[in-house]
Amino acid sequence: MITKKVIDAIYKKYRKLPESPDFLDMPLLFDYASEHHNISIDMDGPVDSLLIGSIDRDSPFHRIPLEKIHAIVPFEEWIAIVLHSSIIFLNRRSGKVSIHIRTHKPTLMDRIRDMFA
Repeated sequence: MITKKVIDAIYKKYRKLPESPDFLDMPLLFDYASEHHNISIDMDGPVDSLLIGSIDRDSPFHRIPLEKIHAIVPFEEWIAIVLHSSIIFLNRRSGKVSIHIRTHKPTLMDRIRDMFA
């Protein structure tokens, strides 16, 4: 089960981009998620991108530049595509998709400013 604690650990562990998209575990995506999510790589555009067919074309998560992906992480039932401020979870056994978007935590100065506002 993927909990908030696990999600926070993923963001912490994969804080930085890999040296190159070649270091991403792309075979993991194609072996376990392509059947249900119609995964493909678009190398014809101005930027090489990962296309996820199970996500609506109008969504910003449908086409992801490879250079923005921090990691691809396997779980028992899910494959996680880690970005800077979000994680896309693709189910291995169905077309289910879940997206976690990291929220901005207010700084100490933000909280003090809010007290006096």
